Amino acid sequence: MKTALKWMNSIVTVLLMLTVACSFFLIYQSRMEPNRAASIMGYKPLTVLSGSMSPFLEPGDMIVVKELMPENIKVGDVITYRINEKTLVTHRVVEVIRKDGLLAFRTKGDANNTEDPDLVTPDRVAGSMVFKIPYAGYIGRFVRTPKGFIAMIVFPGLLLIAGEIKNILNELSKEENEKKKQNADAAQNGGQSEGNMKL
Repeated sequence: MKTALKWMNSIVTVLLMLTVACSFFLIYQSRMEPNRAASIMGYKPLTVLSGSMSPFLEPGDMIVVKELMPENIKVGDVITYRINEKTLVTHRVVEVIRKDGLLAFRTKGDANNTEDPDLVTPDRVAGSMVFKIPYAGYIGRFVRTPKGFIAMIVFPGLLLIAGEIKNILNELSKEENEKKKQNADAAQNGGQSEGNMKL
């Protein structure tokens, strides 16, 4: 039982450390390059802001898109692309156009009645959607606020530090108790030896 709890504690600690580290990295990236989506090893977490892809994607959902070669994009893929320096759109590919050695994609929001007016060229593609986490986008937006930064990064960081201090104190206490026990045993054994000699 103790071993299982120890393993669970270690796993939770590692996950907490990874969460804090990733959050720090994403916030740092977004501050340094506000016009680009933050990325971890080619994966970009984004928040859905509109209902143009409803019901597949709803406002507040978090999606993770992965950078890929445009040549690998096919009909049915959900891609994220830039319409300008500050705005990203996530829509479904309804047609892949190859003409005169050029490549382009026709896209459409699932909830929209018409296709998007402009073709998407490869240089505008930010990535293809890998998976979604419903409503997690609200958390991502919250983390970027001062209160969210404290709640999601500073507080967990303090918990980690407090946990490590507790572990160190427990180990020191355990060592101290073992030394006291050894000294007590040694004293008891010494007393018994002296008693035997007197007899």
